[in-house]
Amino acid sequence: MVMCIAWTANVHAQSRVEEDALGFLKSLPREWSGNSARDCKTYEEKNIDRLSLPFAISAATFLRAFVAMHGHVTITSAHRTVEEQRCVCEGEKGPCAGRSRVVKRKKGKRTVKIVKRSTSHHQGGFALDVRAGTGSDDEFMCMHEFARMNPSFDVIFPLGKRDRPHMEPSGTNQSRLRVASLGGGDGPVVPCTKMRTMLTYEPAD
Repeated sequence: MVMCIAWTANVHAQSRVEEDALGFLKSLPREWSGNSARDCKTYEEKNIDRLSLPFAISAATFLRAFVAMHGHVTITSAHRTVEEQRCVCEGEKGPCAGRSRVVKRKKGKRTVKIVKRSTSHHQGGFALDVRAGTGSDDEFMCMHEFARMNPSFDVIFPLGKRDRPHMEPSGTNQSRLRVASLGGGDGPVVPCTKMRTMLTYEPAD
């Protein structure tokens, strides 16, 4: 009986954490990044609802801490269906566009490599595109540094400058974060050294 009550309590606690995470992500500004030929609307509530719940918790925990310390963040893409992924890749300026790129080899030789369109982690619900502030180089560098300096949040930006908004789970602490509160990770949060506050498009009062 005691075990049953404890199990039920854990389930309810987990459900509350998941709801809080999704609610926080939906509360952030969301808009089209402008990188594709048309607005594919992959930032809507339906797209956030389809995120992997462990990743949604990690992302919400990270972004809540980042916003509290550095300011403005905008979600530009969450989960994508196959059709939405195709839409995003139409005229996209990032890795999924399928365009050729020059790869430098030894002895100064260059090879043209075609980047093939493939299944994105967005389709599995394990990726989120987020813009720091106005999307300047310094703001993105700050966000990437913040993730590196606070690994307990379990998120990384694996593509670096190739796709600066693209965030994924690092896979180090997901089991712990499934039952964590959205208050933060282990120990004190380390701010980035690049910038103090993210900028916004909105005029200050």
